[in-house]
Amino acid sequence: MGELFEEVIQESHLREMSEEERQNVMKSMTDNFDAQDDPKVGIFWYDQNNDELFGVSKVNADDLQFNNNGLKTISALHKSWWQKQKNRAVSKGKDPGIFAKNYTEIPRGRIFQRKDGVFQLMCGSWMTDHIEELVKDEFDLKNSSVERTIDIHWEIGHGWSEDYQL
Repeated sequence: MGELFEEVIQESHLREMSEEERQNVMKSMTDNFDAQDDPKVGIFWYDQNNDELFGVSKVNADDLQFNNNGLKTISALHKSWWQKQKNRAVSKGKDPGIFAKNYTEIPRGRIFQRKDGVFQLMCGSWMTDHIEELVKDEFDLKNSSVERTIDIHWEIGHGWSEDYQL
């Protein structure tokens, strides 16, 4: 190994994997091949100008336990995710772009799974059949039972954070 590489290893506490570790890592990744199309839960926004989802954060529903309310979803909140993107841009001296807006000003939604196996698409009345198909595709729900649920919380300009002083 070169001197520079050894210096980087010492400073970063890096080391090369053994052959056994490499095999275990490769096996761990290949074990996931069959799970690529498993149904997901999570959050998203819808970009009306480009007709696409963005800000998608999701996990396989089977990887989660039901919460005390009988639902599965990710712990990420729209408000926190949005603020993090804005902070990243600002810390790099960049224009935050769309993230300068309030997170509720852009169509957004969340996917839950209920104990009966049904996936709930929680959204505002802006949701269309076309956008629902984009969501089903993104969250691998094409072969799952999905119920669209409209609520004021997901309407443009609405949220609940202000009700709880968050």
